[in-house]
Amino acid sequence: MPPQNTDDLNINDSRNDELVQRLKTALSLPSGDGGTAALTSVLEHIHPADIAAATEFLTRSEALALFNWLDNARAAEVIDELDPQLVRFLIDNIPPGRIADLLDRLPMDDAAEVVAEAAPERQEPLIKELEACAAEDAREVRELLSYKPRTAGRLMVDKFVRLKATDTVEEAFASVRSAGRQVETLTDLYVVEPATGKPGEERLVGVISLRGLVYAEAIAVIGAVMATDLVTVTVDTDQEEVARLISKYDFLAMPVIDRDGNLAGIITVDDVIDILVEENTEDALKQGGVEPGVLNTPYFSTPIWQVVRSRVTWLVLLFVAETATGSVLRHFDDELAKVTALAFFIPLLIGTGGNTGAQTVSTIIRGIALKEIRFRDTGRVLGRELLSGLLLGLVLGSIAFGRALMWDRSASGLQLASVVGITILVVIIWANTIGSLIPLAAQKLKIDPALVSAPLITTLVDATGLVFYLLIAKAILAQLH
Repeated sequence: MPPQNTDDLNINDSRNDELVQRLKTALSLPSGDGGTAALTSVLEHIHPADIAAATEFLTRSEALALFNWLDNARAAEVIDELDPQLVRFLIDNIPPGRIADLLDRLPMDDAAEVVAEAAPERQEPLIKELEACAAEDAREVRELLSYKPRTAGRLMVDKFVRLKATDTVEEAFASVRSAGRQVETLTDLYVVEPATGKPGEERLVGVISLRGLVYAEAIAVIGAVMATDLVTVTVDTDQEEVARLISKYDFLAMPVIDRDGNLAGIITVDDVIDILVEENTEDALKQGGVEPGVLNTPYFSTPIWQVVRSRVTWLVLLFVAETATGSVLRHFDDELAKVTALAFFIPLLIGTGGNTGAQTVSTIIRGIALKEIRFRDTGRVLGRELLSGLLLGLVLGSIAFGRALMWDRSASGLQLASVVGITILVVIIWANTIGSLIPLAAQKLKIDPALVSAPLITTLVDATGLVFYLLIAKAILAQLH
C-alpha cells in the first residue's frame, strides 16, 4: 500500500473501543448535515487501517452505512484491510460500478486479493466492471488470479522503476522522478533488457538501490554500478518461501520471474509482513489442533458455529485416540489395585512426556520452516534428541525419584521412587524421539508438520508413557511379583 498522510493518527488498542463507540453514535444520527458532520469529526485524522479495525466491531448495516459515507479514495484503503467475510458482504451490497472504482485505486495485487475474496460467481462480473473503466487494470487482475493462491504470482505487482544498462545515473534519476507515485516502491530499481524473441517481455539483468544511485557519479553508466548477483523467485514459489528469502537477505522487494525466465513483477516487504503474520497464525492454530480457516476473521467477529467447526474435528479424533489411555489402565487394573500409590504419579508422567514432546516438536518445526533441517538430516536430528533426552531424563528423573522418596522412605517406597525416576527417564527419551521423527515424517509425506505433530505427540506420549510406567512397575515392585 502507498504511504499514508503523516497527519493521520494511529489508534492503539486502548483507543479502538472509543473509536468504535464514536462511530456507532455518529452512524445512529439522522442522515444529513448532523450525521455527516459527526462522521467527519470522528474520522478526520484517523488512519484507514484503524478505520478498518474499528469497522470489524460494527454491525453489518453500520459497516455498510460507513462505506456509503466514505469517499472512494479512503474506502479503497479501508476495504483492503478488512477480513474476507466483511469484504464479501460489502461487495454484495455496494453498486458494482463503485466497487470497480475502488479496485482501480488499489495496487493490483491488493485488487486481485479483494476480487478473490468475493463469491466465485461475483468475481468475473467484478472484473468486467473494472474492465469498463480500466482495461489494463482488469488484465492485470485476471493475470494475478491465474496463479495459484499463496504463491508469488498472486502477490506481485508490475509497477516498478525500470532502467536500461546503458542509462547514465543522471538519466536513471529522471526515470525515478517521472515514475513518481505510479510505482509500488522506489527502494530498488531494476535493470532490464528486451527478452529475445519475446516482444513486450523483459529479462532482468541487474538491480541497483536508490542509495547506490545517490552515491554514484552522475555520468556513470548503470551497467557499471548495478548488482548482477540476483536473487529471484518464480511465479510458482510458495509465499512462505518468499517471506523466508526476503528475511534472509534483508530485501525490501523481491523480483519475480515467470515460467519463461522473464521479469514478471516484484513483491514488496509490506506484503511479506502480512504473509508472516498469516503463516505464524496458521501454524499456531494448527499446533493447537484448530483448522486455520478462522485465521482471517477477528475473534469476536467469528460466528460460534465456525469456531466449533474449526475445533471439533481434531478434538473428536484426539478424544477417540485418548481412549487408548483408558484401555492401558484397564489392562493393568490388577497392578493398580495392588499398589494404589502408582496412580499418584500418572499425571506427573503424562504431563512431563507431553511437555517434553511439545518442546521438541516446536524446535524441529522451526528448523524445518527455516530450512535448517531436512529429511536427510533425520539421523543427526535423532542423535541430538536422544542425547538431549538422556540428559533431561537424568535431571528430571532424579528430581522425581527424590520427590517420591520423600513421601515414603520404606523399602517399598524406595522401589516406587525407582519406578517413577526410571519411567521419567524413559518417557522423556521416547517423547524426544517421536517429537523429532513425526515432523520429519510429515514433511517427507508432504503434510504440513504443524498440522499433525502437536496433537499426535500428546496422544502417543499419554498412551505409551503409561505402558512404560506400568511395565517398569511390574518388573521392579515386589508386590506385583
